Amino acid sequence: MPILTMSAAILFAASAVSAGAAPVPYAPQPSVSGPMRVTTQSSPARTQVLNLAKGRSAVIDLPADASDVFVSNPAVADAVLRTPRRIFVLGVAPGQSDAIFFDGMGHQILNLSVHVEAPTDNLADAVHRLFPDSHIDVQSLNGHIVLSGMAKNAGDADEIGRMAQTYVDKPENVLNLISIAGKDQVTLKVRIVEVNRNTIKQLGFDKSALIGQFGGVQYSLAQSPTYGVNNKLLGGVTGGYQVDTTKQPMLGVPCADPSQSNCFDIVHGPLDASNYKTATYRDSVGSDGLNKAAAMIQAFEQVGLIRTLAEPNLTAVSGESARFLAGGEFPVPVGQDNQGRVTVEFKPFGVGLGFTPVVTSGGRISLKVSTEVSELTNVGALSLSSSLTIPGLTVRRAETSVEMQSGSSLMIAGLLQSKYKQSIGSLPGLTTLPVLGTLFRSRDFLNDETEMVVIVTPYIVAPTDPGALQTPADNLHIADDMTTVFMGNLNKVIHKPVDGPAPPPAAPYQAPIGYVIE
Repeated sequence: MPILTMSAAILFAASAVSAGAAPVPYAPQPSVSGPMRVTTQSSPARTQVLNLAKGRSAVIDLPADASDVFVSNPAVADAVLRTPRRIFVLGVAPGQSDAIFFDGMGHQILNLSVHVEAPTDNLADAVHRLFPDSHIDVQSLNGHIVLSGMAKNAGDADEIGRMAQTYVDKPENVLNLISIAGKDQVTLKVRIVEVNRNTIKQLGFDKSALIGQFGGVQYSLAQSPTYGVNNKLLGGVTGGYQVDTTKQPMLGVPCADPSQSNCFDIVHGPLDASNYKTATYRDSVGSDGLNKAAAMIQAFEQVGLIRTLAEPNLTAVSGESARFLAGGEFPVPVGQDNQGRVTVEFKPFGVGLGFTPVVTSGGRISLKVSTEVSELTNVGALSLSSSLTIPGLTVRRAETSVEMQSGSSLMIAGLLQSKYKQSIGSLPGLTTLPVLGTLFRSRDFLNDETEMVVIVTPYIVAPTDPGALQTPADNLHIADDMTTVFMGNLNKVIHKPVDGPAPPPAAPYQAPIGYVIE
């Protein structure tokens, strides 16, 4: 078995074996180069503790010749007899094991309790070298690495924790007890701009005439209340004509019986020549009533532009999360009890913002930010009954993790949504005619585009003097009744003193503001 060495040496002096002496624990000495060396004491050391790092070894000098050794847990520690009085103990894996040594007569020479821990000296050296401004103590305990002390900032503490995870088998074997010397605060300014552009066009003929004998023609040009363009009800200009296609010539037959009070009454019925008392006439074609034919010119165009702007500002301590929502909540049924009562849960919608900042070394900010713009819509709505409809949500969401300097900005763009729909209604066979085919065709066009842009700017901030802050209510004086009635002012106007010096002209304010202070 190969013998591993370690960069530490601990010397334990011992004398001859004495049956009545009490055990004396060994004491560590200053570190020197070479393997750990242990010499037994003059008394029978019933239990002596030996701390080893994983992969390190210790040399034990015995006062008597050893002929046998017993190791309780070979998976943790191993003992090798190089000479009758010199033994090597190896740390195999984190844990505890006993090593008992016997002489040729079967008498116990030494009883060692070997504690093997994960090596931490290399990690401690790396932490002290890479983070000189942080005071970190690294210890090993039952296969775990315990970090304690004070770090300069949260970024250093996070980096040290990740370094320690490389020295253990599982990340959860690192216990991070590091405290932060000074927690910075981060203010996040976010501008959310959403622009919606839509275009709707319709041009064509809506022709629904029956081929037949036309009667009177009525021409009209009016404002149509509503008509559909790609399943959207709109208002526009319509013009055209409508005619009666079932007016037929009327035939009057005199009655043979003068007692009939209505001699020339025209009744739509069969013509009976055998019965000379009445005479009726039946239409040979067509049907009763008025059948209107319409050929309508429909022309419509609509261009819309919608702009949504939100500027939420949040402040959070480094390493903590903050959330913001400007909108509302709508109820959603989630269950029903035995008595038929519906249980609802409220879901949020509107403009939302959440972020988690971590201030790293050099004044940089590691930022996890998520923003969302949602609104209620009938698209995707669920109807549970005639009186209960759950609306849907249109959501534009962005999530990212970045690292930037304080005061620098990040723009999240390209969140585009485009809807394009076009339909053509025509009369088969007639739309292929040159020039005249246009009279039998109608075209509907719908285009809807939405784009959202998010601008994120973090700042490392500190508390300020309350006297340096202003609100919209500062210096606001409500006007009295006389000023309101005769001057039309809702608040008093404060003028500068007549004899006082004129204030210097103020430079125009170019940045976006949340409220106006006069």
